[in-house]
Amino acid sequence: MQQQKSTSKDFLSATNIIGITAALDDSTGLKKSEAAKSESKFETKIIKTACRACIANCGVIAHVKNGRVVKLEGNPEDPMSKGRMCAKGLSGIQALYHPNRNKYPMMRVGKRGENKWKRISWDEAIDIIAKKLMETREKYGAETVFASTGGGGNPEIWSIARFCNIFGTPNWFEPGCAQCYLPRVLAYTMMYGGVDPSIADSNALELYFPEETPMKTLVLWGTAPSYSCPASGGGAVVDIRAKGVKTVVIDPRFTPDAAKADVWLPIRPGTDVALMLAWIRYIIDKELYDQEFVMKWTNLPYLVDVKTNMLLRAEKSRIPGIPDTFMVWDTKTNSVQPLEYPWNDKLSPALEGDFMVNGVQYKTGFQLLKERVESFTLQKAAETCWLDASKIEEAINIFAQNTPSAIALGVATDQTPNSVQAAMSAAIIDLLMGNVEKPGTLMQRFKTSGTFDMPNYPVPIAVNRLPKEQLKKRLGGIEHKGLHIWYAGHPSSILEAILTGEPYKPRVWIDRSGNKLASVANSQKWVKAIEELDFIVHMYMYPTSFSAYADILLPTEEWLETDMLVETCNTLVARQATTHLWETIDETVIWSKIAKRCGELGHEECKKAFDPEYMGDDLAYWDSVDEIFDHFLSRIGLTWKKLKEISPYEYMPKDEWKRYYVYKEINSTTGKPAGFNTPSKKCELYVESMITLGRTGQPFSGCELPPASKDYDPLPYFLEPHESPLPGSELAKEYPLVMTGGRVPFYHHNTLRNIPWLREIYPVPELWIHPKAAEIYGVSEGDWVWVESKRGKIRAVASVTEGINPGTVYMERFWNPETLNTETHGWKEMNVNMLTKEDAPFNDVVGTYTLRGFLVKVSKADGPPKGIWLKPEEFKTWLPQPSDTTEEVK
Repeated sequence: MQQQKSTSKDFLSATNIIGITAALDDSTGLKKSEAAKSESKFETKIIKTACRACIANCGVIAHVKNGRVVKLEGNPEDPMSKGRMCAKGLSGIQALYHPNRNKYPMMRVGKRGENKWKRISWDEAIDIIAKKLMETREKYGAETVFASTGGGGNPEIWSIARFCNIFGTPNWFEPGCAQCYLPRVLAYTMMYGGVDPSIADSNALELYFPEETPMKTLVLWGTAPSYSCPASGGGAVVDIRAKGVKTVVIDPRFTPDAAKADVWLPIRPGTDVALMLAWIRYIIDKELYDQEFVMKWTNLPYLVDVKTNMLLRAEKSRIPGIPDTFMVWDTKTNSVQPLEYPWNDKLSPALEGDFMVNGVQYKTGFQLLKERVESFTLQKAAETCWLDASKIEEAINIFAQNTPSAIALGVATDQTPNSVQAAMSAAIIDLLMGNVEKPGTLMQRFKTSGTFDMPNYPVPIAVNRLPKEQLKKRLGGIEHKGLHIWYAGHPSSILEAILTGEPYKPRVWIDRSGNKLASVANSQKWVKAIEELDFIVHMYMYPTSFSAYADILLPTEEWLETDMLVETCNTLVARQATTHLWETIDETVIWSKIAKRCGELGHEECKKAFDPEYMGDDLAYWDSVDEIFDHFLSRIGLTWKKLKEISPYEYMPKDEWKRYYVYKEINSTTGKPAGFNTPSKKCELYVESMITLGRTGQPFSGCELPPASKDYDPLPYFLEPHESPLPGSELAKEYPLVMTGGRVPFYHHNTLRNIPWLREIYPVPELWIHPKAAEIYGVSEGDWVWVESKRGKIRAVASVTEGINPGTVYMERFWNPETLNTETHGWKEMNVNMLTKEDAPFNDVVGTYTLRGFLVKVSKADGPPKGIWLKPEEFKTWLPQPSDTTEEVK
């Protein structure tokens, strides 16, 4: 190990030492090259593009004058944002022309953390990286290289997975992933085979047609679209509410959505599943569910062996499109009978019951679900979740008696070890009500353009290029097999492997994201891991706290510089470059350059990755993103150049795109209803496939894997937060308050903390605290306070409000670019992820750790952290400066 570290230092010789700010300075202003013509006419060019300040992809009209973007406005043609833009999108010009942009490839000189750099060429940077990768691969194995990405900024998430698969490492992660969105994707995929009802992730498409939808009730569970996606989802909720749709909000915070709701339930963070199970119990007990749909289109009537937890089959199908034949208890003959797909009117299956067949005990799926929720009365839910039982009942009845209705599930439920169970529970509630594939509901399978292999991420993943023996080495991939739906590793398992060397020691880290040290849980532990690594590469638009620990910095493009193919409702949109600055490169091309150089240095799989005949549908690599888009658009007879001219392009009529009751359509091959995309072709509320997943990794793993330490449960269960505030908790005596998180409308993940307009609006993170709690801890409005967990201690400004549960506090994640060149590197002052919990217990299926629902204490501080900016005039140094002509994008 020591020899390897010495090798790293050899090429990082202490020459041309400069600080990060000086290194990024450009005395020629924002002019990219001499190619720009000073005599250009001062004409304004209008370019239709799409924002990527968050993941909503709202339509934008950019005004470009003499090569420089001078104005942004919303595009009213966009079917989701409808001409609206939020503060994040409107800050795009300040982000694009920020004086501290990463402008050129940089190499560290001096020690990690000193922030001393020298400028190098792209060829040098790629050569250094590729040689280090190949050296590490040869000495220690490809698996000791790992990579990471993040949702913030302008990511192309599958570029990183593709590179890792071709290079031969199974290890890449996203700090979100199991903590952000994957649990919902997994549950809804397994339970009905369609998209999840996430508003912030640009699903929940029924909301965007308020004049047409018959929806009567919308439940916003752990989601605040007015904060997370104001221009698209937030506006859609306002529109449907104006048409009379009732809303219920489950959120610890009194958000704008909660303020307008018919019922607001300020739930204790981390207890969502307990409340969901109470909803299920009430709906079953009061027989509010859609009995015909549950009987005929779910697997709840099927018999389950109570010992093996597997469904009883009459026979396994050998015909594609036809599911296995499952057994039911026929009440007409009082015997077990096979139920051929999709239904047999001659039978009268029992929906609930406990039966003995040849000495073996069986229960229906419905019976097992009913038993699972039996103890979750309204009163128990109220006590567990710190709610009023009568308000819970009112909320359920609004939802169940005003249909069609729907639950929009948000990221809050993804951020505890109960994550997958929350998504399963929410799906069960909707499916019991038959809220699927009918007008007015959010669980839909609307048609797509067919241009993407993965929605809105066009880069092919090349998953079959990863050797099976390497896949089995994926850190965390055996225990948490649900991660394989995204082909990802488990961040905490990677962290522990670095620190312990077991089962092997990762050594090289390539990262593309905003600021890892502000997004990973228990950030300070990751710094210890960084000290163990031989080599680190960071690619992003700006220097961040993580940059200070890197060996190579690579400058990526801001969203106004990028080309990307976007699908929005039934339209294709070209997010097209409006200008181009300095030596920034699109990240998809950066990964291609690294792979190409690895191939030149002898990596056979990387070499083959440039052979179209070998790669086939996975595509060869590329020298420009235009090549990717031309390939995919050819499927519908378009080119990228043509799409840019006609964007937004309606790829099919809206009436054809919005198809309902897909499961009832007749399959021309089988002559039977198409059903749902599940093994049984029914909605699977009893998720038997969870057992198969845990034992084998199927259907998501590329090969059969050893079993997890225990079977995954086919039904949801409630897991009390590990750091519990309930009576008897010793930890709660010292840390009595429950911390939750959540977005504000000015930032996305860890981005944009360097934007002067946005920092003027929201300069530092607030700690929401109830007046009763504030009085106990001697805190007043506007006070600086210490916030402390078992793992760390940070500061925030107190916001005393009745808009939060008295036992709960809320804080938005934060970091401070203004202290980047100090010893804190900006991530220690007010970073809530110094408090969060990265270790077990994890979610069994996907490995989620604890980002919400952990315990903290609050005390008054004597003032703000040293060096942070609070006054508007302090942010002026980040304002864009006048420039010479910039290069025009043709």
